[in-house]
Amino acid sequence: MLAIGATCAVVLALAACGDDDDTASSTSAQSPTTVAATAPSTSEAPTTSATPTSAPPDTDVPTTAAPTTTEAIADDRTIVALDEQTAFALLSIGVTPAHVLTTLNSETFAALNSDLGIPTTEFVIAEPSFEVVAGLDPDLLVGIENPFLVERASEYEQIAPLVTTPLDASWEEQLQVLAVDFEATDRAASVIAAVDAFEADTAQALADQGAAGSSVSVMTVRLGNILAVNASGATGEILTAVDLTRPAAQLAEGPPGIPFVPVSPETVGEHDADLLVLGQGVNFDVAPLVDSPIYGQLGAVQNGAVADVVGDAWILGGTGFATYWVLQDLVDILVDGGAPAGFDDTSARWTSFLELTS
Repeated sequence: MLAIGATCAVVLALAACGDDDDTASSTSAQSPTTVAATAPSTSEAPTTSATPTSAPPDTDVPTTAAPTTTEAIADDRTIVALDEQTAFALLSIGVTPAHVLTTLNSETFAALNSDLGIPTTEFVIAEPSFEVVAGLDPDLLVGIENPFLVERASEYEQIAPLVTTPLDASWEEQLQVLAVDFEATDRAASVIAAVDAFEADTAQALADQGAAGSSVSVMTVRLGNILAVNASGATGEILTAVDLTRPAAQLAEGPPGIPFVPVSPETVGEHDADLLVLGQGVNFDVAPLVDSPIYGQLGAVQNGAVADVVGDAWILGGTGFATYWVLQDLVDILVDGGAPAGFDDTSARWTSFLELTS
């Protein structure tokens, strides 16, 4: 099972490897339940919540509200995004793809797209149907250079020109690559600068609250394998950037495209922290972790410092929107003493993200 999980990780860190519906928990299609976690009791946090130097956008927006849109880029080409991460990146710079192949089974994209209405097709990139792609009559194909795409690139290019972004690059670098083709370099720079500023504000808010230096453990289960986000994963880099620490067992760096380390049931105790974050969703099922003998002995569990979060953002990550999502969750949990966002909050989060970056 671990080999299967690792293969999925290489494909954009948990791409859909065939039909994994049987691995999803019975509640995973719903918004994750959350347990509010305040700043760890070991920190001398003031009784009032601090706010960032630039207050984070208000995410208390009705989920029925239509998402804010950034200024659209005029492009007459029929653009097909080969995965949802690419679709999020395109949308963030004002490019709306004509079609999105749902390679990653992303719940957040599905939730957002219920408002946007972009045509989609389920697609397994490890076993691509080029007839499906050709049938979309694309002028341009856009995707991330996962091994399956690289291996079959020439076949995609027989259908339409192919623009790819490096698998092992940061989301900022990937966005800059896309921006060149769409003449949106200024827009991409604006998005990157805004997220960087929000990251700095989040770090300051955590420091003001006395939460800087707190330890955060990020875990999930994929295809029956207990996993912890490592130092080279997008979320691991975010936590370091805002001065939060990690369990020593999560500080190893993994190969490109693999943002986590495997955890055996016997070593779950090595992943305890002031705050335990569990990635949830249809791609994840944390039952093997929660049911492990050591789980109930973790200090975070006994202190009620466990937060069930959207796995698309925290585990898959890899976009400016996911980075913003994780940062806002950290503010909600450790600064405001509340609960993180769930899948039902996707539209509101996207609205706030576009307001921040526009």
